[in-house]
Amino acid sequence: MNELDRVEAQAFRELVTLAGGRAETVGGVLCLRHDAAPRRLNWAIPVGEATDIDAVLRWYDGAPHTMSAELDLEPYGYERTYAWMKFERDDAPAPQIDTELRIEETHDAATFSRVLAAGMGMPESPLGFVGAPGWACFLAWDGDEPVSCAAVYVDGGEAWLGVAATRPEARGRGAQRALLSARIEAARAAGAKRLTTETGERMPDKPDQSYRNILRAGFQERYVRPNWKR
Repeated sequence: MNELDRVEAQAFRELVTLAGGRAETVGGVLCLRHDAAPRRLNWAIPVGEATDIDAVLRWYDGAPHTMSAELDLEPYGYERTYAWMKFERDDAPAPQIDTELRIEETHDAATFSRVLAAGMGMPESPLGFVGAPGWACFLAWDGDEPVSCAAVYVDGGEAWLGVAATRPEARGRGAQRALLSARIEAARAAGAKRLTTETGERMPDKPDQSYRNILRAGFQERYVRPNWKR
């Protein structure tokens, strides 16, 4: 595992287990599984020096999942899918963002889940991490209507920013830029010195608004993380 992935993996372990899923290290790989959740929560990432892919496949028992690995997994029935760019920044202050939307921290798991589901086009599911120790969750409001959400997880001096989505009708209004700034400040207040996040790598045929937002927030590109689906 790349050191920049450590806090993200820890965050996902908590996210999945608090939502009623399973998380276990098998064959040197952290395996996450939640049958009612999207593929992003059915994720495997090597954490040990050796990797036993056959043990991982037995653990998933045919369930669809994605593995992030610098390995050739084609012989095991995986195929390459959209890779992720990993970003890093220090604890410099977040840029000031002018927006007509109201940004607030929340412990309201039901509302956060509703916005996340609408933004990602998936069914609502339990989100036990909202309000849990180490987590700070935010909503962007248009008047009385929540339109965008995002979270940050802090572990000691490191933080990971993720779980972000905006309802389709509210996109293009600067919600995620404002939520990035709010989460950076929350991470700084919690003592984080290194902040990481990720989004899909830049491709000619794919939108890159998230990519540009992350760069504007002071993050720097670090490496592309290959992904394999099965």
